[in-house]
Amino acid sequence: MHLFFWREAWRSFRAHRGLALTTAFSLAAALTLCGIFLLICWNAGQALAWIGDRREMIVYLSDDAGEAQVKSLQAKIAELYGSSTFVSRAQAWEEFSAQVGDPEILKAVGTNPLPASLRVRLRPALQNFTAMEECARQLEQFPEVEGVRFGGEWVRRLDALYQDARRAAIAVGVIVALAIVFVLHNTLRLAVLARRTQVETMTKLGASDHFIAMPFVIEALLETLAASLLALLLLFGLQQALAQRMDGVGFLPPVWTLSFVGSALALTWAASSLALTRILRTVGA
Repeated sequence: MHLFFWREAWRSFRAHRGLALTTAFSLAAALTLCGIFLLICWNAGQALAWIGDRREMIVYLSDDAGEAQVKSLQAKIAELYGSSTFVSRAQAWEEFSAQVGDPEILKAVGTNPLPASLRVRLRPALQNFTAMEECARQLEQFPEVEGVRFGGEWVRRLDALYQDARRAAIAVGVIVALAIVFVLHNTLRLAVLARRTQVETMTKLGASDHFIAMPFVIEALLETLAASLLALLLLFGLQQALAQRMDGVGFLPPVWTLSFVGSALALTWAASSLALTRILRTVGA
C-alpha cells in the first residue's frame, strides 16, 4: 500500500514535471529567505553570547573593608549571584597605567586613587538589564560595598538588540509559513484538477479521501525536501561568500539545519493534508 502511494507520487511528479519544478523553486525562494534570517540570527546569537560572556559587574569596596569581610562578601556573592575575583588597589592601578600608557598623565594623577574591587561574573540567568540592575541594588546594601558599576545603558541596548533579532526571525518565519501554505494550496489544486477524472473515478469506487490524498501529500513532501536542500545549498554559498569578507561568520549548526528541514516538511504535511481535504470535496462535488 505504501509502495503504491510512492509510485503514484513519483508518476505524478514526472507527468507534471513543469508544475513540480515551479513549486520546488517557489518553495526554495521562500525557504531561502527564512534561512537567511536564521543565518543572521544564529551568527548574531553567537556574537551576543560572546559579548555576553564579557558582561561583568564591578563592586567597589570601601577602604575600611578587611580581608575577612571581603571573603565573607565573596561567599555571599557566590551563593546568590555568581563568581567573583578580588582586585587590589595595586592591581587596579597597574591595569589603569597600562591602559593610559602616558607617564605624564600618570604623574599628574599622583597617588593611587583607585579602590579595591570585586569583578563579579553573574550567572547566565542574571545577565540581562533587569536582573543586573536588581543585583546592583542589592549589592549596594552591603556595608563593605562603596558602589557598583555594570554599564546599564550598554546592557540595555544589548538586550534590546537580541529581542529585536528574535522578533524579526519570528515575523519572517510566520510570513514564510504563510507563503508555503499559499504555494502548496495552489499547486495541489492544480495537481488534483489535472487528474480530476482519476480522482472522480476513485471516489465513485469508494476510495477514502486519505487514500486519494496520500500520493499528493507525498509529492508535496518530495518537492519541499528538494526545495529545502536547494535553499540550504544557497545559504551555504552565501555563508562562504560572507566568511571571506567577515571573520566569524559560520553556517547553521546540524541541529538548526535538521530543524529547518524538519519544520518545512512538517508544515508541508499539515498544510497539504488540510488543503487536500477541502480541494477533494470541491472536486468531488
